[in-house]
Amino acid sequence: MTAIELLPLPHREAIAYLRSKGFAPPEQRFDYRDVWLEEHARSWVVAKAMRDDVTREIRDAVTRVLEEGGTVRAAMNDLAPKLQRLGWWGRSTMLDPVTGEMRDVQLGSMRRLRVIFDTNLRTAHAAGHWAAIERTKRGFPYLQYIQIDRPTKRHDHRRFHDKIWRVDDPIWKRIYPPNGYFCGCHVIQRTEGWMRRNNRTVDAPAELDERPWSNERTGEITAVPRGVDPGFDSNPGAAWLDIREAVDRVMPEAGIEQRATAQGILSGLRAQTLARGAEGLAIVDAAGRPTMAAFGTREAPTALSVEWSRLAPGAASFRSYADELAFGEDLSTAFDVGLRSVTAITPSGALWSAENREAGNTAALYQAFERQAARYRAELAALAEGRLVYTHARALWLEKQGALTYRYALSERVRQALARNADLVRRLVEAAE
Repeated sequence: MTAIELLPLPHREAIAYLRSKGFAPPEQRFDYRDVWLEEHARSWVVAKAMRDDVTREIRDAVTRVLEEGGTVRAAMNDLAPKLQRLGWWGRSTMLDPVTGEMRDVQLGSMRRLRVIFDTNLRTAHAAGHWAAIERTKRGFPYLQYIQIDRPTKRHDHRRFHDKIWRVDDPIWKRIYPPNGYFCGCHVIQRTEGWMRRNNRTVDAPAELDERPWSNERTGEITAVPRGVDPGFDSNPGAAWLDIREAVDRVMPEAGIEQRATAQGILSGLRAQTLARGAEGLAIVDAAGRPTMAAFGTREAPTALSVEWSRLAPGAASFRSYADELAFGEDLSTAFDVGLRSVTAITPSGALWSAENREAGNTAALYQAFERQAARYRAELAALAEGRLVYTHARALWLEKQGALTYRYALSERVRQALARNADLVRRLVEAAE
């Protein structure tokens, strides 16, 4: 009998979390305190890595460990000579953009790489785990804090060990692990049945014993729980998954209940796509009540079977894409069958919203744009983000033609990708005029 090799599946949510990050602005890359708390959920930064080529090499190396596996030691050994060739190694003199002073600084070293890999991998896994926690909290509504028993464990984290609070307890915004560099604490989800069988109840609110801490880079003073390293007293996964502001931006005229419904639907669809790598679609009627849903499979992630004939007047759709793009070909279909609006979310949390203004004509306009933009096909194909650029330009052009109202709220990485290619977006839109 032939042996079957079982390989671990990639941690989809953790990979999506890392991929969603844009680069911090250059003036915020000198010191680890220049990007703070929830900002880390949106921006990738390595202190003193001021150049994009350097920070890209580091981010790509960390991401490959999650995507392809392998050991951190091997990844470090592969990355070190690349950074040395780029001149980012050893000690150097560098200008501090905040103070204007020249400083003697440590750039790359094997010790620094160990900290960089460990911190970012732990944080990515924690953020990905939080996405799974949110997706399954109805069946697993409790979290148990676990501190692993090892010689280097932090004594200040012992007071959280074995404590249980509900997933929605605000405490997880302050002490969700990791709670410091090389912190090995984690959480375990628990069910109602497990709680009964083990005679456990929710613990009393924890005394965080918060202490003031001053960020000398920004002058901001914050309260940090005792034993938690400053900067770790947040929940990166919760910050990454929070789309409230994005929904408000793409639905400015909607009421509070309508925005809350949209947020719930989009968050649920995104959670399923992050976990399964397959797209999802939900249809709501004019009153905002869900009427239909469809999901792809891992074998056919974008193939959604929708009975468009069942649409009621005034229906709207919500879609979760598996890739970063501003509407696929489904936008034309959706409007031609009479949907009043389409709202989509991508793995990074970018939101795209289009309101139908000229029903029945979108397919012809799609074809017109494709014909006129064909001259840029080779240029787009050479770009990793070519499909994103193309679909965004197409939506902008459709809006100029009066076919739709187009609004969007971008994740940081998507915003930076479109900014890098702003001239190409402009040329695509003008070519189709």
